[in-house]
Amino acid sequence: MAEIATLPPTLIVLSGLPASGKSVLAESLSRALSLTIVSIDPIEAAMWRAGLAKTQTGIAAYEVAQALADEHLRLRHSVIADAVNPVEAPRAVWRNLAAKHRVSLKIIECVCGDEAMLRQRIEARTRNIAGMPEITWARLLQRRDEYEPWTDPRLVLDTSRTSPAQLLAQALNYVR
Repeated sequence: MAEIATLPPTLIVLSGLPASGKSVLAESLSRALSLTIVSIDPIEAAMWRAGLAKTQTGIAAYEVAQALADEHLRLRHSVIADAVNPVEAPRAVWRNLAAKHRVSLKIIECVCGDEAMLRQRIEARTRNIAGMPEITWARLLQRRDEYEPWTDPRLVLDTSRTSPAQLLAQALNYVR
């Protein structure tokens, strides 16, 4: 088992399209640094299981994740936010949260530069989040069209060209 390294209070935001590898990297970072992850998909799925309409939960899931991150940062704990973050509104909230708590903000954008690999990942994907259906290739293409380019400084990792161990090493180097 890898040695757990300490990190000054930091908000690590993982962003990218579904199946880009962000959740796998978030889990690896969580294990390596012993950090909490707030992830949109399990939060949203829990809302659906509780009976909330799917039309009501998209923004609400981000609000819950941001509230959880806010609480961890208030306690001076680092936290990982795992979310697509496709547009400026949620990105601004993460920036504001880091500024509010005077913590470092580290953004990691995961991409899969190999379209055939991305499609294969989508079609084979089974995350076992109760109540959360897997995204279709057609829906991923829609999401890609809606995804706005980031303007913030960030680490961009192409998960199709690097091993998981190398991705983790690059991410750890960046967040430290």
